[in-house]
Amino acid sequence: MMNQQQSIEELEHQVRVKLNQSKIKLWLVPYTVNGEKGERPKNLVEQYSSELKTDPDTIASIIEKLRRHALHKLDAKQQFQKHGVATLKIKIAANLPQGSVDELSDLQTKLDISGLDLKKLISEKWKLKVEELKVISVGQVIDDERSLADQRVSHGSQVMVIILTENEVSANADEAKKMRLSRTKEVAEVLANRSKEDHDKYHLQIADQTGKPIDLPKEESRALSVALTLNERGRACLKRKEYGEALLVLLEADKEFNQCRSEILSAVDNYAVLCLDITWCYFCLQNIDSLPDAESRLKKCEECFKKSYGADMERLKALKGDSSRELALFVRLYLLQGIIAFYQHNKQLSIQLLHKARGILKTLEVDDEKLSHLIGMGFTTSEARLGLRAANGSLSLAVNKITDRKERRKEIAAKEREEDKKRELQRQIGKAANGQWVNIDVYNTLLSMGFPTNAAASALKQCNSDINLALQTLQENPQLLNMPEPGEWQGEITDQMLSQFCELGFLKEVARQALISYHGNVEKAIEVLVQNGGLLPSSCHRASTSKRSSTGADSLTKEQHEAIKDLVPDIPEHEEDYLDLTLHEEAEYIQEYLTKLTVMS
Repeated sequence: MMNQQQSIEELEHQVRVKLNQSKIKLWLVPYTVNGEKGERPKNLVEQYSSELKTDPDTIASIIEKLRRHALHKLDAKQQFQKHGVATLKIKIAANLPQGSVDELSDLQTKLDISGLDLKKLISEKWKLKVEELKVISVGQVIDDERSLADQRVSHGSQVMVIILTENEVSANADEAKKMRLSRTKEVAEVLANRSKEDHDKYHLQIADQTGKPIDLPKEESRALSVALTLNERGRACLKRKEYGEALLVLLEADKEFNQCRSEILSAVDNYAVLCLDITWCYFCLQNIDSLPDAESRLKKCEECFKKSYGADMERLKALKGDSSRELALFVRLYLLQGIIAFYQHNKQLSIQLLHKARGILKTLEVDDEKLSHLIGMGFTTSEARLGLRAANGSLSLAVNKITDRKERRKEIAAKEREEDKKRELQRQIGKAANGQWVNIDVYNTLLSMGFPTNAAASALKQCNSDINLALQTLQENPQLLNMPEPGEWQGEITDQMLSQFCELGFLKEVARQALISYHGNVEKAIEVLVQNGGLLPSSCHRASTSKRSSTGADSLTKEQHEAIKDLVPDIPEHEEDYLDLTLHEEAEYIQEYLTKLTVMS
């Protein structure tokens, strides 16, 4: 039945092409008279029947169908021009209840209505529940509050409607999805704004294709961090085959990516992979033939891959030593491009792209016995599969490839831990007079020369990490050598202790900080305040504020903590997780569409 339907669609396409080539307008006389069917184009039917080797009745039926369709389009255009009533092409991406209108149908509406009003119209026509609908058009989720015109929906726009399934949702599933998406976005924002310089428990680190951290301007880093977080959540939904929710999250990631400079997006493969993921969602929701957004995204994806990897993958090979892992992405890319070409009735291009995808896929096929052997050696399934692909199936070489990559990741992780320690020490010491963090290497040099920790810290803060000036300061100010060692004093500060300071005219808060810094030693604290005109040396403030600053570093709400715990399982352990495609589904789809093309021929 599917093949018969495809053959009719192909025949309709061929008849339409011939009508266009002959400049025949079926909505005009003699084919249409006063809006009704005119004379039967007998000669035309016989000609097309002979050329297309199809019986005349079928050709006549197709021509009449195309005539009615042309009249319908003309009427819709006039309705829009005269009355502002647009015709939207609605595609329902789910099985419909009995008695519903076909899953693909037109809907007339004005464009000044809200997204919620459009849901209501769809609900009435297709007998669906408003709260279960998600509407997507022009590559974005339609917002309930804004008008369709404000969201670039226009006459003739194609609209995809997602109906939440029983497996995905319960009675309040739609609200739950909204809450999860909202929480994911909120946590992504929180993590993006928490840098390693300020926080150590939860933060995001952007890395290059080898896993090494890279630095970006703050605002761009924020947008990219949010986009990557949303992308990982969406990809995790894809793996669980929760395509509706995946598409919603991935489209939100797309919004964030678009806040980054185009040169950033084209220099790395993240945005290309996102475009690929979104198009895969469209396909899994059986909507790839209805949204032109899919074709434009795949074009962006291919262009981005070329810029990021090099025209012949040469840039990628220089960075990582081989390109086999990334080839899996090209299997999916060429497959999706081939499917789009299929629905555009470009058989030759479709066959070319599908064979291209199959050719790459064959080079990436992994022997199950070798895969099991590597897993038995203690490697993960992902490591084993990627290793075998990188080694062209050689078991011994795969082991070397896997261990080499693990060692590189360990080296990077060790460097990150060392940097973390330096940043933590910087936070403890504080910033220098010029507002910059104290140079930890210079600080360690002073310690190796025998200077006490607090004395070294205080001198470097005053001298902006200049080691020569710091040495001079320490020699000229021997009192710095007697400063207390760092550490939070946990003793009790009594009113009697504070009253001794107040009697001498010192502020109570300054007295409290001095007592904490000097571990409750009233005499020493008073002595230091007298020597410094009632003020504490800058390094002493660190001790009294360290506890509060650490609280600030962990100032997440309970809800944010829970959201992060919910998000963490969706963040992959290593940077190549997105390349670990089994390619089983891709192989099935390649065979399916090549078979369809053979039948059509």
